Amino acid sequence: MSAPTVDLAKPAADGASRSMRPVYTERVELVLALPDHQPLAALGLAPDPLQQLATALSSVRTADGERADVVLDLVPVTQRALARRRRRLVARSKRRGPTAYGEKLTGGRWGAGLVESFTAAWCGGSSGSGGGAARGGRLPRMTDVRDAVGKFEPGSAVFEVQLLLRTQAAHPQAALERMHQLLAVFAATSGENYLKVCRPRTRRAVAGFDRRFDTGEFAPRRRQWLTVPELAGFLKPPTARCHAPGVVRSGGLVPPAPATLPVYTGQRDLVPLGAVVYPDGVERIGAARVKDLLFALSLGKAGHGKTEQALVQGIALAHNGYGTWFLDPHGEAWVRAKPYLAHPHITGRLWEINLAKTGPEQMVVSWNPLSMENRAAADVQDIVRSVVEGIAAAQDWGDHAPRARTILARTAQALALLNLQAVAAGAPDAQCTLFQIRTWLVDEEWRWALLAKLPQRVRDYWEKTFPALAKDAVPTVTYAIDRIDTSQSLQAFFGSPRSGYDVRSAMNENKVVFVCPSGSESDALVSCLLIHDLHRAGLSRQDTLREDRHTFWGWGDELTALDASSKGFLAAIAEQLRKYEVRFTGMTQMALRLSAITRQALLQNQSLLSTCAADYDEAAFVAKRWNGHVTPETITELPKYHYIMSIALDGQRTTPFRVRGLPVEEVFAHYFNPDGIPDLDAAIDTNMRRRPAGQILADLEHLDTEILTHHLGLTGGQAGDPTTRLD
Repeated sequence: MSAPTVDLAKPAADGASRSMRPVYTERVELVLALPDHQPLAALGLAPDPLQQLATALSSVRTADGERADVVLDLVPVTQRALARRRRRLVARSKRRGPTAYGEKLTGGRWGAGLVESFTAAWCGGSSGSGGGAARGGRLPRMTDVRDAVGKFEPGSAVFEVQLLLRTQAAHPQAALERMHQLLAVFAATSGENYLKVCRPRTRRAVAGFDRRFDTGEFAPRRRQWLTVPELAGFLKPPTARCHAPGVVRSGGLVPPAPATLPVYTGQRDLVPLGAVVYPDGVERIGAARVKDLLFALSLGKAGHGKTEQALVQGIALAHNGYGTWFLDPHGEAWVRAKPYLAHPHITGRLWEINLAKTGPEQMVVSWNPLSMENRAAADVQDIVRSVVEGIAAAQDWGDHAPRARTILARTAQALALLNLQAVAAGAPDAQCTLFQIRTWLVDEEWRWALLAKLPQRVRDYWEKTFPALAKDAVPTVTYAIDRIDTSQSLQAFFGSPRSGYDVRSAMNENKVVFVCPSGSESDALVSCLLIHDLHRAGLSRQDTLREDRHTFWGWGDELTALDASSKGFLAAIAEQLRKYEVRFTGMTQMALRLSAITRQALLQNQSLLSTCAADYDEAAFVAKRWNGHVTPETITELPKYHYIMSIALDGQRTTPFRVRGLPVEEVFAHYFNPDGIPDLDAAIDTNMRRRPAGQILADLEHLDTEILTHHLGLTGGQAGDPTTRLD
């Protein structure tokens, strides 16, 4: 007779050498020591009954050839057999007779009508034959009936049980030790009844034991029926109170993924999320729809896959023709993405800004935030605001440096107007850069020489108001420029009059942009200026018809540091740029360290909220957003590279669901092209007009003179003569 088998075992280690060792085996069958209607102890959930069993199995040294198995075979007992067993138990009661159970059963001979009285008592006082009760006999008390049938009360589910234990080891004492550990586990079941050890002694008994153990043949040594309360402690999964090593955890209760979640196979209108188990039990790459995904917030511990998830999405969108912008502070994401982007349909629109490269021969791109190429006079105010807000935020001026803000704004205005004139005159190489902010404020002769080229309303400030300001305001402004000037990579990046980087052009032309400010002396300032410029460029798209605006995707890693320097502009991006088809995803380890305004804006407008494992406080913060669908404990125990996320789907917010993170090489193995990297680098040189860093630095040394020469129409010698300049 076969039966369902539950096999709880620590598997043996493989190895040809171990097969030559002698194996000593201990075998035990556990049976009820007393009549089976007397119950074992009903084990609760605290402590978890599987704690001792899991601990015993985890101590088995599989590397040494040890093995420990527990086999629990169950066969359901039919209700007919159970009813027959109850009748026999009543019939065999030691207290049967005219006064059995404390009451007189019948008025006739001893024992007459016993079965009828029992049946009547069980049926609420009604007897089909009308025997004992009809003749005036008293019914037995229900408590006496329960004493007779024990645990086999009506309504209880009962199983016939075969419980076999077997341990193996290379030494007899080791096998015996493991068996004693297993027996100690089941000793906890002792109550009114207990389990007795039966060992096979003969060869025939041993062969029968092994046959039952290996095949599932159901032939217990004696009848033993157990109820659900006696068995449940060993048939349930381990609970949170089972702390033994080696226990596979479910990871907590998380709602299933929506049945309508799209499956990603490379479609242009989908954004991959990761591996998701669908309702049919099959794992597929789940996706969000482009039209539903606006802003996203990705949270969780470092090294748990947030950046990798963003890379998968960025590479997918780049290959599907979208413009992307990835702020990668450490440069690691760019290194991983590069081989997967080295393809002809991408190389022509790929931009890289990498500030970690500072060698004189290194090809680098430059960015002039004050450049007026491809801009009009109406854009001056936007350029001024972007530069001032970026530097002020990075310096943490706040509202405490109004004079410094004013001086910086007026300086940026003057230089932008000069640049507008230079571009209009066909001399973009004579534009001022951020370094000319310091020259304008410190070199009085240079400033006075150029003031004549500016409108009167601009000159009035510098001729009348500025001289009256305290001299300590100027060093506050030039401090940021002095910091930039200590880094050759930043000198090369900010030191060229002409920009190879223009984020508005990237938006319009679907460029793929990676920005890596790693290694610079002023990462906060660089990131700040870039974020402010992204916001400015997004707002400037209002001059483009809605149907002509290409969707542009941005990612910002290390969002906490970025937020600390951007001072509210991340919030402005989340609040304002949706209208202009700019999407943004922020990644951070600690949402609670974000500024309140940024955190609220991202949570209010996010259409994707994702978290990997996190500290309890962070986990509780995220779990609260999911209205109890997920507990903080579930989030804290997430395995590495696993997430819980909710998305906007068809206009509705989904409940959170599990996602397994997929590495780039698993999703895009067919795009891997390391041999194309040299061609990719050459294409970036062309795309961004990159020049050797040494050449940019050499030109920067003479840029003040070149600017003066252009605007005053002087020769090189005249431009260097202070007397001529004052005239």
